[in-house]
Amino acid sequence: MRGRRRAGIVTVAGLVTLMGLTGCVPFACSAIGWSNTLAVQLDGDTSAVDQVQLCTDAGCAPAEDVDMTGPLGFVSVEDQAGDSWTFSVGMMRLERFTVRTLAGDGTVLSDTEVTSEWVRVGGSEQCGGPGEATVTVQP
Repeated sequence: MRGRRRAGIVTVAGLVTLMGLTGCVPFACSAIGWSNTLAVQLDGDTSAVDQVQLCTDAGCAPAEDVDMTGPLGFVSVEDQAGDSWTFSVGMMRLERFTVRTLAGDGTVLSDTEVTSEWVRVGGSEQCGGPGEATVTVQP
């Protein structure tokens, strides 16, 4: 009985070592969710710009009429300083979308189609994590 027990322990230890050496050790991702950040840099005369929105086929956000249960419901302005608008976009990674600039009275000043390149800034390759992207448009 004692020999079987020792053989079992040696076998388990060997398997754990082998899994560790081959990279097959199971792991758990600690982050359940995160928020990606998209920066929109306005280049040019921004004196008339009062608001910036991110637009997809589902609509534009942030906006009063946005479907809060849809993907654009996660879009919010995190910061606005000078000509730079920073958006929190939930776990979305908008790749091809339109940046809309609006005047104070709601007049659309520009609609510019952009493509963003996301960079992961946290988490891991296996589990994912928060990302950041920056796009530049002229109002």
